[in-house]
Amino acid sequence: MNQGIRGVIRSAFLENIGLKALSLTFALGFYAFIHGAENAQRTFSVSVVSVMPKEELNRQLMTQLPTEVAVTLTGSRTTLDDLRADDLGTLQLDLRTGRVPYVELDASMFHVPEGLVAEQVYPPRIELRWDDVITRVIPVQVSRTGELATGFEVKGTIVVDPTSVKARGPQSIVEVMQYARTEAFDVTGLTTGSYDRTLALDRPPKLVTYDVDSVKATLEVTRELVSRSFDRKVEVVGLPRARTTPAAVTVRITGTAEEVNALAPEAIVPLVELKGTAVDPNQAGSAFLDVVVDVGSLRADVSPPRVLVKW
Repeated sequence: MNQGIRGVIRSAFLENIGLKALSLTFALGFYAFIHGAENAQRTFSVSVVSVMPKEELNRQLMTQLPTEVAVTLTGSRTTLDDLRADDLGTLQLDLRTGRVPYVELDASMFHVPEGLVAEQVYPPRIELRWDDVITRVIPVQVSRTGELATGFEVKGTIVVDPTSVKARGPQSIVEVMQYARTEAFDVTGLTTGSYDRTLALDRPPKLVTYDVDSVKATLEVTRELVSRSFDRKVEVVGLPRARTTPAAVTVRITGTAEEVNALAPEAIVPLVELKGTAVDPNQAGSAFLDVVVDVGSLRADVSPPRVLVKW
């Protein structure tokens, strides 16, 4: 019985096998023809290429353009399956006037093969914002980093050459720029001397350029100075009985810590003298005279700088 069943199955598959194979081939071909002719829909990404204004027009596009747009095509499934995004070309945007406020996108901007229809373009519209390009001079700012050697300080400020740069870019950005900053001047471990550095400018804001990439900065380092004040009686040279008002002045001594600490108060003598003035010391009188203090290489500031002398 089993052999009978196997025989029936074998004959069902093998009997007229050539005719059956031909029928299957026709059926598959007819299926492919019917379904290949059916309409289908596919979306392709198309690259965007823009032509910008010439530099002399001084116009800057502030909008970030899309790099691609999406185009949805409808048509034969077979044609769509064979189509590549490159076959549609690129989207060319002519922005050379620098005044276009927007661009409407439509099917005419793409190379759509015959038999296909562009059903949708996304985005359908590209909004554009423009700004005038200006050039403005802005000062250079240099900062410091690091620590000097102990007992030293920077004398004055850092000298920069050039002191300013020309910034070129959109008016809305350039007009609010306050400084062109540089990399920091590293003073780590420096002692007495003058130091030159070529410092690169920090990257300017987006869409802005500088006319130079770096500046020269010069910095001078000296011994750290300290100050100490002394109240000292004023001495009148050549007039022992003369009196001054006020009788004493405040002398502020400035120098290195070693020099100031080594200075004895007795060595600080505020003096006034009539020599070299039009005053006659042989007759009673009075005069306002400058107070002089000699402390060698140290600096002495006297307060008040003049006193009233009576004799």
